[in-house]
Amino acid sequence: MKRFTVAFGVVLAIVALAPLVGEAQERVKAFDRLDGPRIALPDDPGGASEMRQLCPDSTEMCQRYWAYTGYFVRNATIPARDREVIILRTAWLNRGDYIWGRHNIIGQEAGLTEQEISRVTRGGDAAGWSDFDAALLRAADELYTSRFVSEATWNTLGERYTESQLREVVLIVGNYTQLSMFQNTLGAQLEPGIEGLPGDGR
Repeated sequence: MKRFTVAFGVVLAIVALAPLVGEAQERVKAFDRLDGPRIALPDDPGGASEMRQLCPDSTEMCQRYWAYTGYFVRNATIPARDREVIILRTAWLNRGDYIWGRHNIIGQEAGLTEQEISRVTRGGDAAGWSDFDAALLRAADELYTSRFVSEATWNTLGERYTESQLREVVLIVGNYTQLSMFQNTLGAQLEPGIEGLPGDGR
C-alpha cells in the first residue's frame, strides 16, 4: 500500500510540475544574454577563469564563496554522476550557460553519456531515465518552481540517500541556482571550445 501511495504521489507530482516547468522554459528562452562581462576584468588575470575574475579570490567574500561552492564538486557524498544530473538540470532551468558548459565536461567524466546529458533538458519524464534519476531531476524542478521538494520525490531519494545526502541535494540546487544568477547578471563568457546550453535553452 505504501509503495502504491508513493507511486501515485510521483505521478501527481509529475502532472503538477509539467505546466510549471513549461512556463519556466518559456521565460528562460526570453531572457537577455550579455555578450560580454558587465564589470571590468583585471588587466592580468593570472590564469584565472573568467568566472574567477568576476569574483576574485582577492576579496574575502569571493574567497569564501568559492570555498563553499567548491565543496560540492570536491567533497559531496552523493555519487558524482547523481551530483552532475542535479547540477546540469539546475543550470538548464536557470539558463546557466557557463555552468552547463563546464559541467557538460565534468558530467561525462562522472559517467554521464552525451545522450543522457542531452536528455537532461527534457526532464525526469523523458523516456530512458531510471526511477531514481527521474527523482533527481524532479527534485531540481520542484525546487525551481515551488522552492520545495515534494514528499513523493523526497521519499524516492530517501530510499538510497542518507539524511545528510538529502540535505546535499537541496544545497546543490540552491548553490547552482545562485551561481547561474551571478553568471547571467555579470555576463560570464565561456572559454573557446566549450559549448554552452543547447539552442533551445539559451
